[in-house]
Amino acid sequence: MTSNDQYVLVTGANSGLGLGTCCRLIDEYLASHKSVEHSLTIVFTTRSARKGADTLAALEKHLARHSHPSRRRVYFQPENVELTSLLSIRALSRKLLASELPHLNAIVLNAGIGGWSGLNWLEAVRSFLTQIRQSTTWPTYKLGLVGLVTKPQFPPGESEGHEPLLGEVFCANTFGHYMLVHWLMPLFRACPGESPGKIIWSTSIEADSHHYHPEDHQALRSDAAYEHTKRMGDLLALTAVNQPATAKQVKEYTTSSPSLGSGRSRPIESDPVFLLSHPGICTTTIISLFWIIHECYRLGIYLARWFGSPWANVTAYLGAASATWLALASPADIKAKWIEALGDDGGGGPCKWGSSVDRFGHSDVRVTDVAGWGLNGSGKPFRDKWWGGSLGRKTGSTDATEEDVAEFITQGAQVWDKMEVLRREWEARIERYEAEQSMRSNGHVKT
Repeated sequence: MTSNDQYVLVTGANSGLGLGTCCRLIDEYLASHKSVEHSLTIVFTTRSARKGADTLAALEKHLARHSHPSRRRVYFQPENVELTSLLSIRALSRKLLASELPHLNAIVLNAGIGGWSGLNWLEAVRSFLTQIRQSTTWPTYKLGLVGLVTKPQFPPGESEGHEPLLGEVFCANTFGHYMLVHWLMPLFRACPGESPGKIIWSTSIEADSHHYHPEDHQALRSDAAYEHTKRMGDLLALTAVNQPATAKQVKEYTTSSPSLGSGRSRPIESDPVFLLSHPGICTTTIISLFWIIHECYRLGIYLARWFGSPWANVTAYLGAASATWLALASPADIKAKWIEALGDDGGGGPCKWGSSVDRFGHSDVRVTDVAGWGLNGSGKPFRDKWWGGSLGRKTGSTDATEEDVAEFITQGAQVWDKMEVLRREWEARIERYEAEQSMRSNGHVKT
């Protein structure tokens, strides 16, 4: 392995978007990196060894489509983690820190759960017949479960005091990833300064301003927990850069040393960057549907594409375009794309990159409108119309004003505050638990 080798971690790779991301990483890396001296290692996570073996077989089969020399340029490293278990996340973090990985160039935070019980069929049919583009992109007919919580984080009787509840969707989609990134920070900070490590939050185009409720941070009382957590990802990623309101929290998150015991020593070369992507609309197994309903929904997405929706990707492979591009692109490439999309006006900040497609299925990456933030927090107007309607945004959306952006930043700072408080609380609990386990293993029984 040389200093030009790249290492990318993808969570939730057993199927759907995660598997599509891994496959697309193979193709785009081999297409853009011709030198046989360079290699890519894809570290992917699944929930079990069996699922990991299935994913590994699928990736080896996909790699076999390329010429034989490429087989020696892409490597796979399967890992297991349960993102609703902080102890599982900590175990994976400790394992990777002790491994021979020199650094991590990027992590794609893809894994997650929907927390839905089914669909409102009457509303689904009505919206499909009257607003095909809107109904497939911003569905109003999903029925969410309320109050889902994780299993206890510690074995019965193995932790001191009362263990607070953790929202299951919140932990799987947001907090589990938040802790994983923090504990793996030495791997990201070991990346060279000219190409810092990338924290890529994969959220959703569905998330809107009304979905996140600060008083219900873990979405325990919400029937839209999925959208709530995805909006949190938007707030975290877009306010992590050059914002005085979040600077202290972000610095603490990225520079405080996680106490994971002895691991391989790595140099501190750079601070990671936070990026944001979404897959558009594609068919995955995140919500369970009968096959005939699944195929009808698939047809609905195709119809939305033919009617001009830029987000109707249909397949997970096309939906992986934005996250894959961000993972492999150089900082200069990302900046050039930003200028191409928004113009070099010297204003604004980060943006949300979406996987886009035209009517003929040609894939692209484009900037996405975010409620309260706009295209890049600069007040630049959204201009994308066809047949008199704005294709890439939700009906009723308006351009973000300076006041909207200020409120977005304020709410982002609140999210960072709450996440940092939770992180420190749970780290303290876990450290006490590990100390007790260590005492018991050394023959010291606490009385």
